[in-house]
Amino acid sequence: MVSTQWKLGVSLVLLSAVAFAQEGVTTGSFPVERRNVVTVSVPIQNLNQLSLEGERVMGERFSVGLGVFASFNHDRSRFEEAEPSGLEGFNRTSYQFGLAPSVRFYLTGRAPQGLWLAPRLEVGVGRSSNALVGNLPDDPVSHDSDADSWSVGGSAVLGYSVVLEPGFTLQGGVGFGARREALAYDALRLGAEGEAGLERIHQSTWLLSQRILLNVGWAF
Repeated sequence: MVSTQWKLGVSLVLLSAVAFAQEGVTTGSFPVERRNVVTVSVPIQNLNQLSLEGERVMGERFSVGLGVFASFNHDRSRFEEAEPSGLEGFNRTSYQFGLAPSVRFYLTGRAPQGLWLAPRLEVGVGRSSNALVGNLPDDPVSHDSDADSWSVGGSAVLGYSVVLEPGFTLQGGVGFGARREALAYDALRLGAEGEAGLERIHQSTWLLSQRILLNVGWAF
């Protein structure tokens, strides 16, 4: 009889421990079953840019993230009639790649859902080319031009995340920031003896930026 009661007591303790552990997973200080979020951007401002972002929940009100973005543009323009120089038009191509680390402070809710404020850093590098099309003379004036670019900036984004069962995630937000853009390209210059040559030109400028964020993805 005592043995039976002892076994029953042990069983009840084990069942209680399992139930408590399951409850702790779902109702603990933050939802450990969904610490990771992966989203892809819905292009709104730039239809040629795609962004993939990952978020890692570090606490009930805090997470860190890393975004990878890329853009590509190609444009072909032609004159109705070729110019006397033989120029028929242009082919313009440009691309850019970059990284965007960020942190999120959740003002309401529990990470990874709720109202949040996110300081964000963006660093990008790119290249563009402008190719002349036509029967052109072989001289320094008639040449294809290339430009290298880089940018670095920061912004603050205020947004809201919703996580639906079984894990579909929708994020939206707006933000403002500033960035510095630099450009390096070859330009035609006349030398001391009147000879034409190419010279490397470097330019940079500061710009104010605005950001509209709309991401869809999965939390797990």
